[in-house]
Amino acid sequence: MTNRKSILVTRPFGQADSLINGLSAIGCLVSYQPMLEIQRIESLYFSGSIPGSQLAHFQHIIFVSSNAVRFGLSQILSSHSFINKNTNFYAVGSATAKLLWEAGIEAISPKDKMTSEGLLELASFSKVSGENVALIKGEGGRDYLAKVLQEWGAKVTSFDCYRRVAPKISPITLIKLVEDNNIAMAIFSSGEGVLNFLSLIGEKQEIFSDLTLLVASHRIAKIARNAGWKNNLLVADNAEDNSFVKAVVEWWRCCGE
Repeated sequence: MTNRKSILVTRPFGQADSLINGLSAIGCLVSYQPMLEIQRIESLYFSGSIPGSQLAHFQHIIFVSSNAVRFGLSQILSSHSFINKNTNFYAVGSATAKLLWEAGIEAISPKDKMTSEGLLELASFSKVSGENVALIKGEGGRDYLAKVLQEWGAKVTSFDCYRRVAPKISPITLIKLVEDNNIAMAIFSSGEGVLNFLSLIGEKQEIFSDLTLLVASHRIAKIARNAGWKNNLLVADNAEDNSFVKAVVEWWRCCGE
């Protein structure tokens, strides 16, 4: 067991390197164990207000996450009936916008409030009534965007291009990892990741009284509390790498080594 405190990063495989590098750059000892696995849905599954036989051009196409770009963009671009030169593309966060930009698409995204709520504050959605909106997303998850846009009169179709599944790790292995690596903080970008973590440690929460959970939003913090987490809980500005690194620096100043 190490005597030096470390931080646990829980993002899915292939999506954690930049955060790990950022934390390492400020002197953190980092451990890694995904609390979510991401699986591609080979054919876009759609649901919404537009029947499959009448899928038309979308005035607005929203990618809710980086995974939505990774698994959904090629399928959207290959379906020429979905888009035209007037279609606007959106990204909820800067990492999602960056992936779209690398694919040659300049997406509209919130500059500061990188959340679904921030996206809806964009001027583009001020007169969305009667327009076709596509949400490119994962199976399940929040339905907040769809509900609000429908309330505003938009015709919303959701396209699921990936699903989230629990990690293949036993409770004993996870608890041993936390104890052996002297983990003082675990970082979570999603509510599902938090729930998977808490489900695995189960009734052993009391032995982690010194563990701090750092989460990406107040919504995720509420999920953690509702699931029974009674210990330390911090909220970053959003799920971007720099927000997590900033929160860790502030935590170190107050409570760290």
